[in-house]
Amino acid sequence: MELNLPKKLAKALEKEATDARIGLHAHIVKKLENITPSTEYIDINKLKKGLPILVAFLNKIPSVRVIASDLSADAYWSIRLDIDIENKLAWNVVQELGFVLNSISIQEPMPTVFKPVSPPPYLNGGPSDFLSWSIESTYNYIDPEWVKEMIESRLPNPVEDKKKWNNN
Repeated sequence: MELNLPKKLAKALEKEATDARIGLHAHIVKKLENITPSTEYIDINKLKKGLPILVAFLNKIPSVRVIASDLSADAYWSIRLDIDIENKLAWNVVQELGFVLNSISIQEPMPTVFKPVSPPPYLNGGPSDFLSWSIESTYNYIDPEWVKEMIESRLPNPVEDKKKWNNN
């Protein structure tokens, strides 16, 4: 396979390969292997089936309301949440989701990111009206149903039981 890269990108890859003390071809292969799933995981139908399952689960969490979800053409997905910050459990929910989705394991991190999202505060209102949250896959073809199972296994059970959240 021949690949013609833009000069800036080729130069950056060459520098990375030199710094890593490996050949350019080996460096590019290594980078691609880190972000390209095995063929057995490349199934867009699994994502289409799993995203509504994850959304339904998230809607059970106290103070959470899913605003939108999206599956991109290149098999990444995202979910936009509203977390009612007036709810006494809101910050517990943020803390739990932040832990599971962002930093559950240094050796095997989740292929997701959980983050706040806001339009410019100086043009709008405060966080109770305009702060939302996003969960995004950081790799394509990550099964949202598997992400749901990972979250579910670490949150209070049953997740909708507010009393269980108070014990954390």
